[in-house]
Amino acid sequence: MTNVHTFTPRRPVATPVHMPVPSPAEVRRQIEEAAQAALDTADRLIALLDRIEGDADQEDGADAEPSLGAPEGHASQIVWLRGSDLDGETASAEDR
Repeated sequence: MTNVHTFTPRRPVATPVHMPVPSPAEVRRQIEEAAQAALDTADRLIALLDRIEGDADQEDGADAEPSLGAPEGHASQIVWLRGSDLDGETASAEDR
């Protein structure tokens, strides 16, 4: 039987080691460290995308997408969604 494959048995699962409960200050430090690492990663990814795609203002369709998120204070989000001919980034306060 040349087609028989033998497998090494799995190692037994190690018993969990009970770690001491960290202090609130240590938990906060770990969370801040992880959050900073996430922000650094996001910055690197955004920089990479900027280098790959070039100038974001030169994309197909230019400014065809909405300039700003849906602002609060509208009677209806549907009214905001339909939009207007104003570009919220360049319109003055009296134009709005």
